[in-house]
Amino acid sequence: MPVKIKNSSPVTFLTVLAAVSATLVTATPAAATAVSERSHLAAACGMYRDGDATMYKNCTGAGENIFVTYLLGGNTYFCVPAGESRYVGRWSNVFRVYNRGGC
Repeated sequence: MPVKIKNSSPVTFLTVLAAVSATLVTATPAAATAVSERSHLAAACGMYRDGDATMYKNCTGAGENIFVTYLLGGNTYFCVPAGESRYVGRWSNVFRVYNRGGC
């Protein structure tokens, strides 16, 4: 049995397309929201961005000796006390932070 498709006007087609697009743009899937929340929680410890600042948060019960490597300039060590955060440089200049044990 053949299927008959009704030809609709271009205005109707564009209206439906706009409605579907608006729904897709404004709707946030639950899975994407959950991943975003988990990413935020995961970034709570260690190196994270705060505006243009690179921060390091120590979530352990002891001081951490961290080694910070920079894109420009020398590398340096910091001691971050237990449960505290420390500014380690501008986000655009910090390459990586390594935990080197206790301090």
